[in-house]
Amino acid sequence: MAKKNPDVANEAAEQTVAGEPMENAAEETARVLPCEHEVDGIIRKRVYAAVGLGFVPVPLVDLAGLTAIQLEMVYALSKAYGVEFKKERVKSIISSLCGSVATVAAVPMLASLFKCIPVIGTTAGAATLSITGGATTYALGWVFDRHFKKGGNLVNFDTAEAKSYFKTKMEEGKALVSKMNPKKKDESAEAAAPAADEAQSPA
Repeated sequence: MAKKNPDVANEAAEQTVAGEPMENAAEETARVLPCEHEVDGIIRKRVYAAVGLGFVPVPLVDLAGLTAIQLEMVYALSKAYGVEFKKERVKSIISSLCGSVATVAAVPMLASLFKCIPVIGTTAGAATLSITGGATTYALGWVFDRHFKKGGNLVNFDTAEAKSYFKTKMEEGKALVSKMNPKKKDESAEAAAPAADEAQSPA
């Protein structure tokens, strides 16, 4: 009777995980990754909420609400991809990416403070913050999606490498928000209400 080659037996054992071939385990892992439709839904929901926040009449509260929406979006994407969520790390990444575009860094704050001017300031500030907030949220969502899709996590996120892609997605986001009809913007304002309330809470 021919003896089994121990090297072959060991190799077969190494290719088995929990009683299943490794290639099957890899297929199982691949199946849990979110489809593009699911990711698009996660991002668009937060974009609509961010656009709606522009119509919150209270200066600075809208900015706090925008941050809350973007953090929650990244949390949802992290959960979908099975990536550990680290709030402070995400805040740092968002700050770095937004800071790489001068208008993104300055416009939201100015637009929010502009609301202090009765009537005209509120209207102009709302329009500006809606576009910038929505576009920024859109860009951030797809930047994190691309990174997670490549197998990355929040620890090895390279902001320098992501900045160019972020700027490209910002332009796409502006186009998307600009095409939103008034009805959709009204729905966005309603969707943004919880985030605004959260921003005003002591927690």
